[in-house]
Amino acid sequence: MRLVSAVFLVAAVPGALAGPGSSTTKSACHDIGVALPGRVSYPLATAYSQEVHSYWSTSLRDIKPACLVLPKSAEQVAAAVRILNKYPDVRFAVKSGGHDPNAGHATVQDGVLISMKELTGTTYDDKRRLAHVQPGGEWNHVIGTLDPQGVAVAGGRLVSTQNIVGWETVTADGSIRYINATEEPDLAVAMRGSGSQFGIVTQFTIRTHPIGKIWGGSRIYDASKADQIFEALHNFIPQNVHEQKSAIIVSDVLFLGGANSLLVFYFHDGPEPPSSGPLAAFLKIPSLLDTTASQSYAKFLEANGRGVDLLNARISFRTFTIPYMAGEPAMYAEISSKFTALLRPYLANPLHPITQCSLDFQPLSRAIGQHSQSAGGNAMGISGSDPDRIIIEVQCSWTLASDDAILARVTRDLTEWLRSMVPRWLAEDPTAASYLPLFMNDASADQNVTGSYRDYARFRALQESVDPTGFFRNRGGGFVY
Repeated sequence: MRLVSAVFLVAAVPGALAGPGSSTTKSACHDIGVALPGRVSYPLATAYSQEVHSYWSTSLRDIKPACLVLPKSAEQVAAAVRILNKYPDVRFAVKSGGHDPNAGHATVQDGVLISMKELTGTTYDDKRRLAHVQPGGEWNHVIGTLDPQGVAVAGGRLVSTQNIVGWETVTADGSIRYINATEEPDLAVAMRGSGSQFGIVTQFTIRTHPIGKIWGGSRIYDASKADQIFEALHNFIPQNVHEQKSAIIVSDVLFLGGANSLLVFYFHDGPEPPSSGPLAAFLKIPSLLDTTASQSYAKFLEANGRGVDLLNARISFRTFTIPYMAGEPAMYAEISSKFTALLRPYLANPLHPITQCSLDFQPLSRAIGQHSQSAGGNAMGISGSDPDRIIIEVQCSWTLASDDAILARVTRDLTEWLRSMVPRWLAEDPTAASYLPLFMNDASADQNVTGSYRDYARFRALQESVDPTGFFRNRGGGFVY
């Protein structure tokens, strides 16, 4: 009982046993605790410890904020922001689900961490066919709430159009604004793809779509099937504009000794997959393991994330966008071979038995540009007239902190090699996509994502107009304009 009481007091008394940080950071934590009684925790408190240890990548669990803020409403988020404005040298970060593995995005050493964990819940407006989603919950919970209504919102691991039409947002000065895509189209476009640079979103308003039983899951293939898988991928990409109910991701997974297998993620908006066409070609290839099935969308997403939830490792992301080259069907195998060669010396070491890396090919069909443009557009600047592209995600998981720099160098070497190859590929086909913006969700912290956007200057000016003091740009971390 004494231990429980001590932990409670640490959480409840503002400033008690505050973590490392400057005196002004400790003062900011204290003031937020006074303004939001019971909503601020410090090291040794249960709430603090649970939140710091809830990051998906274990490498982030070593980053310790001076204090943790757990607001339960937009008003409480706004109050914390207003207090932080009084302390211009205090850094902060905002954490939602903790999936981003980049240090400094949803983490802050010796600063103020604002967690959205308590802002959860989804409601459905059946008359307007809109979902109102708070940011603190898991995507499974959002889809699970909407599933009985026979609707869904597009999200991760799907071809997502621009379905967000409104944002309840805490702005840089601590005000609460509702940003409407119809009334403020320029700001809405910027909000779709700019991360946290325009405010802290406390509720999203998202357009829903009817959905029934879907077919999907994953299949694992032996490495000997790589040529067949890559051929099917090459044929699928240009046909995706005609088969828009289907989506795939092809992952080349490498592990101990440089061995590899192929993992294909499948989704089809219908109870059964098509019997002909580009998706059907994949299904003719014999697999080692098959989890595909006809099921509800909610069950599908739950199963898709189950293995990822069990992963207990240090994680890194890196991304690159390449053009679809109709005359280069061997491109995917060439990229895979390059990555294997870069990783082989590391994976040959028996001290890395559970390290694995994957090279994920994610089709970015021109259909996405068409839907995006008709819905008002997004910050990436994908238009309806664009050719097909492919988003590559390079992901690694490992256990030893001493390997961080090694794997960062390997994945960086791959994207630098890709950068050198793009001009050669485009010289062979000038009609292929030459505008190749980076995809923020898969990017490494050292990649200039917003700088890859064609309208960077316009969005930077817009960001400065709504955040003239640089509250988010200079103090909040993440990708910036």
